[in-house]
Amino acid sequence: MSNIDPPVPPAAFAPDADFTALFDAVPTPCLAVTPDLVIVAVNDAHLRATGGRRAQLLGRHLFDAFPDNPDLDQPDGSANIGAAIARVIQTKAPDTLPIQRYDVPAEDGVGFVERYWKPVHVPVLGADGEVKYVIQHAEEVTQRVREADQAAQMRAELVAQAQTIRDHHSMAELFQQAPVFMAMLEGPAHRFTFVNAGYLQLIGQREVLGLTVAQGLPEAADQGFIVLLDEVYRSGKPYVANGTRYLMPATAHSPAAERHIDFVYQPVRDGDGLVTGILVQGIDVTDRALRELRRHALVRLGDAARRVRQPDDLLIQACVILGETLGASRVGYGSVDLDTETFTVARDWSAPGLQAPPATLKFSDYGNFLEELSQGRLIAIDDVDFDPRTRDMAVKLKSRHAGAFVDVPVIERGTLVAMIFVTSDQPRCWSEDDLALIREVAERTRSTSERLRSESALRASEARFRTIANAMPQMVWSTLPNGMHDYFNQRWYDFTGVPPGSTHGEAWNGLLHADDQPRAWALWQQCLATGDTYEIQYRLRHVSGRFHWVLARALPIRGDTGHIIRWMGTCTDIHEQKLAETEWRQASQRKDEFLAMLAHELRNPLAPISTAAQLLRLRGSHDTPIQHASDIIIRQVKHMTDLVDDLLDVSRVTRGLVQLEQQDLELMAIVNGAVEQSRPLLEARHHALVLRLPPGQLHVRGDRTRLVQALANLLNNAAKYTPQGGEVVLALEARADSGEVAMSVTDNGIGMSAELLPRVFDLFAQAERTPDRAQGGLGLGLALVKSIAVLHGGSAAAASDGAGKGSTFTILLPLLPPAAVAPQAPSAAPLPTMLPEGRSLRLMVVDDNQDAGRTLGALLEAQGHQVLIFEDAETALRASAAHEVDAFILDIGLPDMDGYELARRLRAQAGTASKLLIALTGYGQAHDRLLSKVAGFDHHFVKPVDHAELGRVLAG
Repeated sequence: MSNIDPPVPPAAFAPDADFTALFDAVPTPCLAVTPDLVIVAVNDAHLRATGGRRAQLLGRHLFDAFPDNPDLDQPDGSANIGAAIARVIQTKAPDTLPIQRYDVPAEDGVGFVERYWKPVHVPVLGADGEVKYVIQHAEEVTQRVREADQAAQMRAELVAQAQTIRDHHSMAELFQQAPVFMAMLEGPAHRFTFVNAGYLQLIGQREVLGLTVAQGLPEAADQGFIVLLDEVYRSGKPYVANGTRYLMPATAHSPAAERHIDFVYQPVRDGDGLVTGILVQGIDVTDRALRELRRHALVRLGDAARRVRQPDDLLIQACVILGETLGASRVGYGSVDLDTETFTVARDWSAPGLQAPPATLKFSDYGNFLEELSQGRLIAIDDVDFDPRTRDMAVKLKSRHAGAFVDVPVIERGTLVAMIFVTSDQPRCWSEDDLALIREVAERTRSTSERLRSESALRASEARFRTIANAMPQMVWSTLPNGMHDYFNQRWYDFTGVPPGSTHGEAWNGLLHADDQPRAWALWQQCLATGDTYEIQYRLRHVSGRFHWVLARALPIRGDTGHIIRWMGTCTDIHEQKLAETEWRQASQRKDEFLAMLAHELRNPLAPISTAAQLLRLRGSHDTPIQHASDIIIRQVKHMTDLVDDLLDVSRVTRGLVQLEQQDLELMAIVNGAVEQSRPLLEARHHALVLRLPPGQLHVRGDRTRLVQALANLLNNAAKYTPQGGEVVLALEARADSGEVAMSVTDNGIGMSAELLPRVFDLFAQAERTPDRAQGGLGLGLALVKSIAVLHGGSAAAASDGAGKGSTFTILLPLLPPAAVAPQAPSAAPLPTMLPEGRSLRLMVVDDNQDAGRTLGALLEAQGHQVLIFEDAETALRASAAHEVDAFILDIGLPDMDGYELARRLRAQAGTASKLLIALTGYGQAHDRLLSKVAGFDHHFVKPVDHAELGRVLAG
């Protein structure tokens, strides 16, 4: 067979689970077609035998896939196969064709190999009694054909040898050299005059020379061989037989055995042409015959499994098949009770007409091997008289027609529940082939019976399931293992408005929104392949004509063997929830956008205020009231700037938009940084700061800036919420039991009520304001503290004994063990706190906010610089070509051309390409800084600018 045409997409046929499981279990090549000859299934044995691929066969017409079907007795070879299938459909009965030859590709890909097959077509009926599929079971008989050819050739050679024997005197020598069994019989009584080694081996080394066949081989008469010899001697015509069964009794040299032989009875004539004897010659083909019997038994079992629907019926069929295949053996089965050590007979193994055994047998009455049986071992007794497990009960066993027997345990879920009993009247040597066949039939019967029981239980519960499913508020559906839908509850039809039954199979996919179909289908196929839980949200067409969001979820249902037998799923209407979620997400996005714009708009007026205060300090340095007013403005601007920064920080941190710069940190550096930031507020409120620190170093891994920010927030809170002259304690403590370090801040301030403690870390959570807490803030600081701690793999906690009794806030962080601490680089030298002196620079300030531009220009001029101030980018760009400028300080949000574009153009001009570019803007988020860097800025400052830092940049 060959596949030369391009494959066609698989047809939409789906054999049910029963069909597929049994089909795959058949060990010989099989394929299944629909009545119109479309291939819907092909098993692995077929693919191995033909060298084909499943994807190239499924969905194709039989004669498109195999265009080289042989021509048997009609001009068109395909008509022969087609006619056979047509007969099967018409008669609903199997149809067998003669042996056919096919040439299949060789394993090395070079040329073809001659193979022979015997096609059998078997119908598979549907629930309506009509033929649903036709199985083409191709039994390979290549070996049989070749052996038959070899046997024929050998017989021809033997006939020639027999003629030679009549012409030569070295008959004995030729006989002994023959590779087959041979014997010479003389006269009408068929007396042995010569036998070779092969013949002696066949008959168990019995001494037969000089005896007649009836004397030397008494079993030959019972089995009909002497009648055949008489006929050959009388007629003078040779007799040829293939695969004949020969039962050899036990001898002194060998046990009883069953053999299968191909042989020839060739008449020997004298010079006058009269028959004077018979030459017996042949070969032992027992191995081949047993393989054939085993193959046929398994095929018959598969056929039986397709017909029956009850486990007991299948067990009966298995017993019949085993009994017929094993010849003289008889087979029964029954259930086992390990507690009472009894065996209840369900099918009797006795021969017809003989007394049946009792309905219930005690194991102790016929063997002491129950423990072996319960462990799953197969028990094979060749002769009950001699086996130590049965010889004490041999008399009782033989009275029950068991001279030899095999017990097969049926194990389900690890427990012995039943037993198949194979018995023989006479002692018998159970061959490995016998035992292998018994094991395989028993195992296939057990697994199929188990599946049948599961399906029967499933059918019994289906009515209850439908009642419960229709009462549920969700849409409930189920599919076969291949994913084809076969059930929807009433809620599904009410929701979608489609007629019942119209969405079975794959049609449900058309009810999904077109944008969701590829995603839902791909995930469904993946779950079918892996057995994973199916869970997805998609839009499903509602009876109103609109699409509603639903949550679909499906779980695989597995049988006792672990295989998926069904998928059960639900669809829950989440449309209102989805709309609310979308609205919330949009509101959250608008809130974030508002916060970013609010920060920008607040920073713009803060910048000129801060710059004006700095200018007042410079020009009124000898006027105490002006100096005092300048300090007040600077402090308040700093406070407002911190509020704006907190507002943006909490938005970024709580949304997970902050990327930590992870490094090994010594906690004293964190403490020093936080104390330095909080000292002005602590001193302003006249608090005593107490540090309780361990003697050694403690290390954590994290972002220094964020950890300093979190600890400083706790210190600032303690300072704000503690009356003047209070005490604030900052403590570090390593906790060896949990592998954490605790940074805690304790105050003796106003404390917290029990109602506030559970939500103290929530956004905008605050206690009731009092007149002495006018600088309480926005309720963002503690939310930031908790978010930063969580980002570092830690946590935050709050404790208070109540109002007026102070509070303790603790940050817990994972402690780095000493072995994991990286060597610390030496600390960088501190930045100078005063403006460094430098040369006068020519600067250009571009800001559309006149107050911001002019105050910054005035401050820079007061520091000795020459300043050009412009309010738009175009004017500034033209002026840059006419003036020599050392550095440009540019706002980003300019009206005509933004600061990014202005920076790019300045970098593009030869005269300004290498000048210092400084961005000064109200936009300070991470992506704003990235954009300024890409545009060509050297530095990015956020309004209001840190004038000392700006001075250091200009000095550098």
